Amino acid sequence: MLRKRIISISIFCLYIAAVAYLCFAKAEDLPKLSTTIFGIPADKAAHIIMFLPFPLLAYLVVEPARTKWYWKGLITFGIAVTGVGLAFLTEEIQAELTYRTKDIKDFLCDMYGLSAGIFITIIYMLFRR
Repeated sequence: MLRKRIISISIFCLYIAAVAYLCFAKAEDLPKLSTTIFGIPADKAAHIIMFLPFPLLAYLVVEPARTKWYWKGLITFGIAVTGVGLAFLTEEIQAELTYRTKDIKDFLCDMYGLSAGIFITIIYMLFRR
């Protein structure tokens, strides 16, 4: 159990570091993407993909061993609120950087990714034994 927790925390920390890099690095340091991915502008698709794993990875870090369903729901809600705060904070920090800009559409794409991630997390919770 402890080993699983350490692995979960390690993966979550690497994920947060990768998101921070992608959100705050200079554009010339980032990998070049095609202009669209499945008809979605590539930078918006990147925001969706970046925030999609957040809920499940965060849940695996704090996953209670045996807890009533309402506590798991409360934990998931807390993770969702934290994800919204993280997405908002990244946009606010980008507004302060001279080489990045704040974009409400990026924030909305972050919310799409978080919503899909919450759905995946709920499915995980329902079918995990």
